Amino acid sequence: MTESRSMRAHAYRDDDGWWTIKIPDLTSPGPNGRTIVATGAATTYRGIEKAAHDLATAWLDDDSVVTVDVEIDVPDEIAKLWKDGTEAEEASRAAQARAVILRRNAVRALRARGYPAEAAAAAFGISRQRIGQLEKSEPSERIAS
Repeated sequence: MTESRSMRAHAYRDDDGWWTIKIPDLTSPGPNGRTIVATGAATTYRGIEKAAHDLATAWLDDDSVVTVDVEIDVPDEIAKLWKDGTEAEEASRAAQARAVILRRNAVRALRARGYPAEAAAAAFGISRQRIGQLEKSEPSERIAS
């Protein structure tokens, strides 16, 4: 039975529009003691997986089953933009959750002082139905300052 082999490839887009593919698991000794990493190319994004598979098969010189998982690498400054955006989104969600708790507590405090739902709605510029929703939603929570 033929043994299956799995490996990871990295691909990135070059300035000329081609995609460079490297498979760090496939190396050989080169001149001056340097290590040569299996490197190939694809002309389009859609061609990367096939090119990576063909590269691995040719490098191994074996018709055994090879599975290559391709990871797309992006420039560090662009990866940082994505990371910063993710962090900003998480902070925004936390701020939104905090806002809901604050508003819920405000409605409950006003209602506890005897304000009718209509008066609370007028004071906060929201509908009487929204006052009811906030009043009936999750129990009051403490706000971390």
